[in-house]
Amino acid sequence: MKDKIVFDKSDALKMIEDDEEFLKELAEIFINDAPEQMSAIKEAVISRNNETLEKAAHKLKGAVANFGRNTTTDTASKLEKMAKENKLDGVEEVYSYLVKDIENLINALSAL
Repeated sequence: MKDKIVFDKSDALKMIEDDEEFLKELAEIFINDAPEQMSAIKEAVISRNNETLEKAAHKLKGAVANFGRNTTTDTASKLEKMAKENKLDGVEEVYSYLVKDIENLINALSAL
């Protein structure tokens, strides 16, 4: 099993040429947008709408990738893959992991 990385600040800074102010701006945008993105994913999980789930998980994955290697990217990627392959058995469980991952990531980013 891979290490659970909530947020690797040095990895994230490396991606944006050590611009800490820009990282803080990205974090603020993400913290504001995450609830809406998670709501879209939740609705897609409940309705088992593959297409919507794939798009919403992909969008979230892209947003969290701005913060370097982290568990949330892996979990969103897993949801996206499940939707793409129309294999939704266990999707609720993966979604519950995503909820925890997002919460942890937001807490870590709020500390910036």
